[in-house]
Amino acid sequence: MAESVHLDVLLVEDNPGDARLVEHHLNSPAVAHFVDDVTISHVESLAPVDEQSGAAYDVVLLDLGLPESTGLATLDRATEMIDEVPIIVLTGMQDREVAIEAINRGAQDYLPKADLDGDRLVRALRYAVVRSRQQRAIQRQTDQMDFFNSILQHDILNGMNVIRARGELLEDTLDSEEREYASTIVQWSDDLIELTEKVRSVLETVTEEDGRDHEHREIQAVLDNAADRARSVSDDCTVTIEPQAVTVVADELLDDVFGNLFLNAVEHGGNDVTIDVTTTVADGTVTVCLADDGDGIPSSDARRIFERGEKGSESGGTGFGLYFVDTMVRSYGGDVWVEDSDLGGAAFYVELPHATL
Repeated sequence: MAESVHLDVLLVEDNPGDARLVEHHLNSPAVAHFVDDVTISHVESLAPVDEQSGAAYDVVLLDLGLPESTGLATLDRATEMIDEVPIIVLTGMQDREVAIEAINRGAQDYLPKADLDGDRLVRALRYAVVRSRQQRAIQRQTDQMDFFNSILQHDILNGMNVIRARGELLEDTLDSEEREYASTIVQWSDDLIELTEKVRSVLETVTEEDGRDHEHREIQAVLDNAADRARSVSDDCTVTIEPQAVTVVADELLDDVFGNLFLNAVEHGGNDVTIDVTTTVADGTVTVCLADDGDGIPSSDARRIFERGEKGSESGGTGFGLYFVDTMVRSYGGDVWVEDSDLGGAAFYVELPHATL
């Protein structure tokens, strides 16, 4: 059974005729198709709104021409008075530039009075309420991620660095048998510090309005460094990289992006895995393919493996690696996907913007 929808509407309109017209539209039969009930409160200026700022409304219909102000100045005053309530501007003007500016200043919609009817008005009301709630939910999530990022930076990361430093001191002072335990502390500290830095990078990427600063990266150097990391994990893995002198738009975390893909191939393909890397340039994009001869990935999992927390059944990791890859590549304006490889395993494709001088 669908949930009933009720809207409490505040109409700020000084023209009695226009106010009656809006009320007529909101009481029309067409409204019942979108909402179950509409309650309308009408005031002729912003003064009563300021005096009753605590009143609960779902949406405000605001005429820009009021006794105390006109034009966008009216909207600015209203947004200062009304916190977290969506505002729909009503105007007698058909001015596209003013409409765009009103949206930029916080209005949810801009409706010329000459075009009003019950269907259009109630659609705008309901969509404005939905959009406003979504925006508030997104802002709450962003605030939470900023808070978690601060904890990672000031508490967890600093604490792990202290633990690591103490572990190094123990390595230098303990006998050979106990030194192994200290070395384990240092290694786990390094792993957790690296993971914490990656999580912070993802948080910054999804919460910062302008994203991270991008730069030009030589893809060959990035691939060579990532291959060396894979070889350090498995002496028997074979990595072949087809040389390609090309530059992409990314940042310093591109090394970790490809490092994760190479290590993923080693982890799931076995110690003797073969990895072939090719790079192609076309239509302003650079596509890097990492193909291996491991067990491959079922087509049903081809998209799911990039989701947060997903990992293979035999993986001992956190499920963060490929999510990190996907998040960072998309922040560069690129894409990443997996297909079957000609070698019999998986082929990961990373598409990045081509950096042109």
